Amino acid sequence: MPASRLVPTDCTCLRARSAARRISQVYDRHLASVDLRITQFSLLSHVAAAGPIAVGRLAELLNADRTTLSRALGPLLAGGALVEVAAGDRRRRELAVGTEGRALLRRARPLWEAAEREVRATLGPALTCDLHAALEGAVERLRPPGDPQSAGSA
Repeated sequence: MPASRLVPTDCTCLRARSAARRISQVYDRHLASVDLRITQFSLLSHVAAAGPIAVGRLAELLNADRTTLSRALGPLLAGGALVEVAAGDRRRRELAVGTEGRALLRRARPLWEAAEREVRATLGPALTCDLHAALEGAVERLRPPGDPQSAGSA
């Protein structure tokens, strides 16, 4: 659509959020039996993959705001899925997956895989691949100026 004809109902953000909401609903439906939402599963999975990790570093990996991330981490910490561990620097704490979290991930992983298969089957291979490429491109191109991970940054 030409720039002179922009209308709010064609908002790129609205479309992206609408698609994200629909996709999230599929994952949330699959993960409901273990009382997890896709956002919580993703956090647990990232912490499990990274090992002990500072909240700030986790926020960077997820392109998330630290305040929003801290709120999302609350229930996982309260339930023992995530635990705080001492870092090499005594003034800093890091997150690690606790015993409860490891058990939860073992139960949730097959449910997540079923959701992933459902989304990919519904979209089809070509659209799935195009969507992944478009989203990765958008994340890269929309990095804030001065972001150390921005293309062309020193």
